[in-house]
Amino acid sequence: MKDLAEMLEEELSEAVEVKNTKSLHRYIALLTGTHVEKSIHDQRYNELTGSIKETLISIHEGFRRMDEHFAAQDRRFEALQKQIDIRFDATQKQMDERFTATNQRFEDMNKRFDDMNRRFDKQHKLISLGFTAITLIIAAFNLTIILS
Repeated sequence: MKDLAEMLEEELSEAVEVKNTKSLHRYIALLTGTHVEKSIHDQRYNELTGSIKETLISIHEGFRRMDEHFAAQDRRFEALQKQIDIRFDATQKQMDERFTATNQRFEDMNKRFDDMNRRFDKQHKLISLGFTAITLIIAAFNLTIILS
């Protein structure tokens, strides 16, 4: 910037009649100072803009990675849900088979009780017939003794 100030001061002193060299020097210092401040401002603005762009790129990359992470979590959750569904279905099938087997056992037991009940009824009838036959034989024997 010093070179720019010296060049401007030299060119301006050659182009116009200078009444006060100190005033020219201050003018050039102000002019180049403003230019330097603007240049620094532009440089810092460009650096800030670059930083903001880098930050935005970083944020977008972070969001992209988070989206990938969430997608992977969704896939894992779906796989886990399928495993749970399969296990639940298998457990449900096993419980249904056990229930069917238990019902079959109860039906078999009911048949056995029905068979035993029929046998008991037949035995009861046979015993009743036997007692009736014995009673009739005794009555006939007594009747023959009385009539003879």
